[in-house]
Amino acid sequence: MELTMARHPAHLGVWYDFRNPVPWRISWQQLYNETLDQAQWAEELGFNSVWLSEHHFTDDGYMPSIPTALAAIAARTERVRLGTAVMLAPLHHPLRLAEDLAVVDLISNGRLDVGLAAGYRSKEFEVMAVPRTERGQRTEETVRLLRLAWAGAQFSFRGESYHFEDVTVTPPPAQQPGPPIFLGGSSVPAARRAGRLGCGFAADSGGSLDLYQVYAEAFTAVDGGLAAPEIKANRLVHVTDDPERAWRLLGPHLLYQNNVYARWAREAGDANAREADLTDPAQLPKDSFLIGTPGQVLAELKAIFAEGPVTEIIFWARPPGMTLADSSASLQLIADQVLPALTPSAGRSQ
Repeated sequence: MELTMARHPAHLGVWYDFRNPVPWRISWQQLYNETLDQAQWAEELGFNSVWLSEHHFTDDGYMPSIPTALAAIAARTERVRLGTAVMLAPLHHPLRLAEDLAVVDLISNGRLDVGLAAGYRSKEFEVMAVPRTERGQRTEETVRLLRLAWAGAQFSFRGESYHFEDVTVTPPPAQQPGPPIFLGGSSVPAARRAGRLGCGFAADSGGSLDLYQVYAEAFTAVDGGLAAPEIKANRLVHVTDDPERAWRLLGPHLLYQNNVYARWAREAGDANAREADLTDPAQLPKDSFLIGTPGQVLAELKAIFAEGPVTEIIFWARPPGMTLADSSASLQLIADQVLPALTPSAGRSQ
């Protein structure tokens, strides 16, 4: 399947992980209340979606319970899509996951997008007693089981990891045949798996056109799947009138985030993982972040949407440890000066 360029709408979605790092720690209640308020405000500003990501057993409280938090956001909003970016499929019982996600879809009146991934962090698999070597097959079987469960009829399933006989899962989700499923990743096998299973592709930051092509060529329309390929990508987007000040402000938070992910990759035995932590924000690859004036960021976003089949970019609205005021200032500028030019139909409440 050939990629068709610039045939799609261009959307922006905000992304949260509810992390509360020790160097900038505030009360947990304050963090949760502020973030839920900002997610609700993002709808008023005209953003297309709100996404949450998941990890477990971290010292910064990385969001461990996406369905619970998404249900809270669903009750506060009316229009925005709500997404999981991503849930770690092997760490969840697939039928319990089907139930939890169906409830969120019902509460949101059919606004849920489901992003799944196989995961990689060793500690999570060890603590939850899930064989890390099975993460790929468990993810594939979870996709199939979600679709069977959401159909609302009795079914049986016999896979490598899961076996169920004569099961009915209720209630069914609001969306039929079920919420769209996206598989996350940054590798050729991940892209190929997403396409083969008829899922969307949630590409990690900096995904290449070659990777997108692998996904599109593997895409197969299946029962309960997407009708056509769809790609969502993630980045760090921050808009400011003073880019130099913004880099000084963001640097320590991005350094923290970058080092934690690199550390997890080393612990998982990733051959491409960096050998040691960075010590200075100046060592970060600046071209992997979209930080600049409204005009600069708008130009970069337009280039990303023009060159490939990405339909939406989701971005960290509040990097770990950043204050509510600093993150909100960027969101306001994006809403005022970027969204109207990027998505002319985007409405904003005054």
